[in-house]
Amino acid sequence: MSLGKDSAVKVVRGAFDLGINYFDTARSYGDSEEKMGLALETVRDRCVLATKVHLRTRGEAETLVKHSLHYLKTNRIDIVQVHVVDSDEDLGRVLGPDGVFETLKEAKAKGNLDFIGITSHYPSVLIQAIRTGEFDVVQVPLNIVTRHAADELIPLARKENIGVVVMKPFGAMGSIEQCPEFKALFGVDKNEIACTALRYLLAHDVATVIPGFLNQDEVEAAVKTTEGFKELTTSEREKLEARPREPYCRSTGTLNVCKLCMPCPELLEIPTILRLFECSRTYGLRNWGKNEYQRLSVKADRCTRCGECEPRCPYTLPVQEMLRESHRTLLS
Repeated sequence: MSLGKDSAVKVVRGAFDLGINYFDTARSYGDSEEKMGLALETVRDRCVLATKVHLRTRGEAETLVKHSLHYLKTNRIDIVQVHVVDSDEDLGRVLGPDGVFETLKEAKAKGNLDFIGITSHYPSVLIQAIRTGEFDVVQVPLNIVTRHAADELIPLARKENIGVVVMKPFGAMGSIEQCPEFKALFGVDKNEIACTALRYLLAHDVATVIPGFLNQDEVEAAVKTTEGFKELTTSEREKLEARPREPYCRSTGTLNVCKLCMPCPELLEIPTILRLFECSRTYGLRNWGKNEYQRLSVKADRCTRCGECEPRCPYTLPVQEMLRESHRTLLS
């Protein structure tokens, strides 16, 4: 939280008073745990507290858990998540002999935490985490633009009875939300866009969504979205659930693209170009895509067909042909 202590406590407690009962924080978020603890101390047993540990070794994590218990003013945390595990190698370190997971298992056995979770920007990493059978909760980005978690991760999580927490529900929109085409699809102002985004997320089989509020007005706007909640109409589903057609870059729209196709000898920002193309083709954001493409200093026609990118792509995509099509589309 970037708010002062008094303001933050007021927002958190105000959210609880409006019916919100899931609160997410982390040891790495400055004094967020302290503020959360102050706001929720007297209602601790009526809410779900989730925090995260970002360090990887057993000893480091043990210290973090002790600090979290202290600052959250509790002797039991509902969910402790291993924070930002964005590669299979990192997942291996987490689960290794001297990894953070051993500390969390011990804390769970002592009754200091109830469930062990993991967060990642990559659904593929969380799929591997679920398959280990070690985690109770996964946290992943999902929003109107970043929707890959809905393909395989969420169905697998529900099959295995794993909780899914959605982060960044309004993320990856950035300048898109100022685009007239985007407003025509999703709403004319931020409140309407936020309402559409939350309705889209609540149409999925997820446990909860964590928007991250900065003031009471944002809290109240989100709560209003859930009051008298309406399912997506058929036409809304067609707009909001448009799927990319093959071939497409799986990193398109994500906050942390894989970039395995990089670096390009010609300095092409390959993931950025493919993202603009996919937003134009799938989501109908043609003018926005063209305008953003014009801002790039190196266009896709600089590709010399050296072929270095394609062997690196984990999905064996025809990257060179996709770049040519992107250039034709975004300049037409």
